[in-house]
Amino acid sequence: MKMQKVLILLTSIAVLLSVSSCDKSTITPEDFTYLELKQGLYWDYDIYSLNAQGEFTDDVIGAKTIYLGEKEELDNRTAYALLNDSQTDPDIFTHISADFDGVFLYLDEINLNNYVTDPSTTTNIPILIPGWIKVLDFEKNSWESFFVELNTIVEMDTIAGKILISGQKEGKIDVTYNGTNYSADLVKLTFDLAAKVDSPTTNMDEKRKSDMYYAFIEGIGIYSIQQNPNELAGVFEGRKEILTDHGYLTKP
Repeated sequence: MKMQKVLILLTSIAVLLSVSSCDKSTITPEDFTYLELKQGLYWDYDIYSLNAQGEFTDDVIGAKTIYLGEKEELDNRTAYALLNDSQTDPDIFTHISADFDGVFLYLDEINLNNYVTDPSTTTNIPILIPGWIKVLDFEKNSWESFFVELNTIVEMDTIAGKILISGQKEGKIDVTYNGTNYSADLVKLTFDLAAKVDSPTTNMDEKRKSDMYYAFIEGIGIYSIQQNPNELAGVFEGRKEILTDHGYLTKP
């Protein structure tokens, strides 16, 4: 069994179980101001690549604009669609929501069968809808997005695995945006994945950790997003997106 087949099986179960762990609160506070969301709000980002040391380079490799669509109720939360003007750099998250508990991003339908390239893979994976993923917790310094352990037999292979996504506040960082200095909230999301396979033809024991960083400016939104490489999760090139402008569109 090739590693890709194992990863798809592990990811399937992890995402399915994460549905039950998502926050389902119905808070719609009237005086919440940390991240005020409205239709037509947009954010412009420049995209940079990361070097081997995890530092972003000076060369801009792309740009994107994210803007908010109409307000709607989605899985018991007040949400706004995240609309991306880039056809070549789509986002996996479709909506955003924020309240006194934290900031959430919505991961919509995923058909993992589209990513199977191993012709020996015969498992038909169901279409998944993970739902709301917490990216910032206002009360806790650390939190667990979801955790799953797997120990099962598929065909003639014994598969064991673990997927853990946890959040950690990294404190405040000083950033400069549009000529103004801000103290941004830095959050680290840690992805801890492991897969072990014992079969008549394959023996594999793989472990990977990688971090994803979000920096939030209160009253403005996400200032930067940094994704470090994680080969086990299929992320081979790190990147960082940095905010260059924000405001309101005349028409969303």
